[in-house]
Amino acid sequence: MKKIILSLTLFIACTCFSQKYTYDENFPLEDYNFVLGTNSLGSKYQFTNDSKIIEQAKQTRALGSNILKISITERNLPDYGYKPKDVSEMMEVLDLIPDYEEVMNMDFKYYFFWFHTATKIKWKRGIDRQQEKILYQEMYDFIEFLLTEHNNSGKTFFIGNWEGDWLLHPQMNKNSIPSPDDVANMTKWLQIRQKAVDDAKENIAHENVEVYFYVEVNLVNKGLEGKTCLTRDVLPNVNPDFVSYSSYESSKKVDYETNKKFLVRAVNYIEEQLQPKEGLPFERRVLIGEYGGHAFEDIPGTFLRQFSNVKDIMQLTLEMDLPFALHWQLYNNEYRKKDGASKNMSLINEEGEKMPVFFLHQNYYKAMNAFLKDYKEEHGSYPEHEVFKEEALLVLNKVYDELIEKYFNS
Repeated sequence: MKKIILSLTLFIACTCFSQKYTYDENFPLEDYNFVLGTNSLGSKYQFTNDSKIIEQAKQTRALGSNILKISITERNLPDYGYKPKDVSEMMEVLDLIPDYEEVMNMDFKYYFFWFHTATKIKWKRGIDRQQEKILYQEMYDFIEFLLTEHNNSGKTFFIGNWEGDWLLHPQMNKNSIPSPDDVANMTKWLQIRQKAVDDAKENIAHENVEVYFYVEVNLVNKGLEGKTCLTRDVLPNVNPDFVSYSSYESSKKVDYETNKKFLVRAVNYIEEQLQPKEGLPFERRVLIGEYGGHAFEDIPGTFLRQFSNVKDIMQLTLEMDLPFALHWQLYNNEYRKKDGASKNMSLINEEGEKMPVFFLHQNYYKAMNAFLKDYKEEHGSYPEHEVFKEEALLVLNKVYDELIEKYFNS
């Protein structure tokens, strides 16, 4: 253990983080779901003259991912370096910031959007009939845009919200009890959004492009304890296409077996709240929208703990046949309160240095991309999921072992 900590300390301090931020050269990606991705949301730093949206999209693609998750939300515009806009609905934001359309035209296969209203309607205060029409139309217009502008693109878009339990719980306090009115109002808000997605898909002619609605939850354990939360009290009355689990309460445990116990229990519970729904592309409807852990330069052992935990959740995602797991995140945006130290929840840190978790993802993508390419050339088609899964687990463990030896045991 002392050897590992000493190696990591030297790794942080000098030689191993010498490579500065660049856009690595893109390699062509096979048309397949690699399952494992990252969040490319706002941060306090950047390294190029591109906008933060463009820079993070380019770096995500250069990482080797065909999954992009960003925010198209008025209140998060400052996180991307934009001044707040005086708009009345979200399509105006897209018109004012063409960067969004630019990244949608990049060769990502899967897109996840935090998409919150710009109408100034506060659903917690109740939604009257006129407000319902406005919220519905705002979402409908966006789905129409996606289906029309990206028709026959082969892209899949997932439209949803940031951590929903924090939206539901007063003062974002997990110990608070949401009122029955808040539960009813959130349920109505999410029902409006799902209906707008469904209706647009029904009414707008399209092919080879898909859009799905998801609800993100983050306090699932409260439901398991019989307490009021989004999963227990809202989901059964919305039945969204998918549920995103911001999973920190279940995925930051001490070891693989403990993480497995808590993740399996939480995911199964979420699925129990959903009614059957036809026409979905994956067998399971719960994805991990966020996971990851802190690491501090003055506590070197935390980097190994973080690295191993990330690998465990990647492995569990594949083993559990979840459609996606999205690591938090490309660039760090969290800092320790007592001294402002970075929590290093990033693939690329504030100095532009690529972290071990960056290479864990990138090396996985490269190996799996080569496997898929060779398999298709030999068999004339891509492998079934079980074949992909078996190879992905072998590759992930091999890549992990190689990086442990390189960065932590050398």
